Amino acid sequence: MKTLVIISLILSMTSIQNNFAQDAIHTKTHGEGKPVLLLPGFANSSEVWKDTIENIEGTYEIHLIDYAGFNAHAPIEFPWLPKVKLALKNYISKNALKEVTIIGHSLGGTLALYLAAELPEHIEQIIVVDALPHTAGLMFPDQKSGSFSYENPYAESQLTMPDEAFQQMLNGQIQMMCEATEKHEQILEWITKTDRETYVKGYIDYLNFDATPLLKNINAEVIILAATSYGKAQSEQVYRTQYANLANYQINYAENAAHYIMYDQPEWFYEQINQALTHEQD
Repeated sequence: MKTLVIISLILSMTSIQNNFAQDAIHTKTHGEGKPVLLLPGFANSSEVWKDTIENIEGTYEIHLIDYAGFNAHAPIEFPWLPKVKLALKNYISKNALKEVTIIGHSLGGTLALYLAAELPEHIEQIIVVDALPHTAGLMFPDQKSGSFSYENPYAESQLTMPDEAFQQMLNGQIQMMCEATEKHEQILEWITKTDRETYVKGYIDYLNFDATPLLKNINAEVIILAATSYGKAQSEQVYRTQYANLANYQINYAENAAHYIMYDQPEWFYEQINQALTHEQD
């Protein structure tokens, strides 16, 4: 009897963990053909890919992903990012997706690197859109990897900041990240519809995530589309340093584009995506 109780408890705990993992992402699928998984950036919506999907040439099975806590989706328990990572792995494995192409922007690009390393039998190609394996290494080069805590004055100030001040802060960030001013209102709406605690603590999870050790395990084709708003020479140096452990990749730089390359240089971006999907890169 005691053994049965213990087994029941273990199964219950496993079920709870799986539910948390599955609630970590929300998915929409349409079309037929080879699977293309689209991962948005931090605090963004899968709607960021709307124009891209409309300009993809050919027939594909499109998988749109949204993250828990973002763009009005219900939040989950912390730590947030490990649950998102597990849910993505489970989604690909349980749906038996093969020869997958992942297009990931920002956080989505970092997650694409992780998935390519963890699921080599499933992932054929990844297209990384202005993303690094270790974002904190660029922003805080002297900070030990994985050492960022939820308990810090900056996080507390963001959690308690009045909505108006929070939006003003976001407006400044968006102006630096996107040259296409007509898209600013939409990006702001996605972020302001994000659960504030997920925004703050989820980003700390992101800073603690270092995919650099995984790069050596990636066999998939890797194409990187990089922004140049801070200068092409600086971008080249950053990408060379961050991707030093990746044996093979192709990188193309988007002229006159900030972080949201798909909005700042849309025609160039669509051309790059279509060439990658048909394996016509130089």
